[in-house]
Amino acid sequence: MIGVPITTTGSGQTGLPRAFYVPVGAAMGVVMLALSLSPLAEPFLARVLLFYLGTTAAYALMPYVRRGDIPLVAAWVVLLAELAPCIAGNLISPIKVTADVVGVLMATGPIYVARLRQVQQGDVRPGGRRASELRG
Repeated sequence: MIGVPITTTGSGQTGLPRAFYVPVGAAMGVVMLALSLSPLAEPFLARVLLFYLGTTAAYALMPYVRRGDIPLVAAWVVLLAELAPCIAGNLISPIKVTADVVGVLMATGPIYVARLRQVQQGDVRPGGRRASELRG
């Protein structure tokens, strides 16, 4: 049974339609930023879980986004979450930055480990996935 494609039942669609990726991603970023600035996200564990759940939700809702784009956007949300209090005169908290980064890494780490395992097993596409689009 090696090499058998996995099919989904029902309509075959997983996640959101691609047309909704940008507005939903922007809304998720705003919600994450608002929650990270609220008093609910003051404890270390709460911030870790907030950014873990936000990053995991982004991967679940937008399955066709390149795996590196979600942590890149999450890094910008982390940056904004730490710079926003600076406007009010507060200093950047290394503990909050660490919690945010740990939450994002907890969600993205397994995806990169899975890809590393695929590469080690020889699952490498020469020229990349979109090479056929350039020739056509």
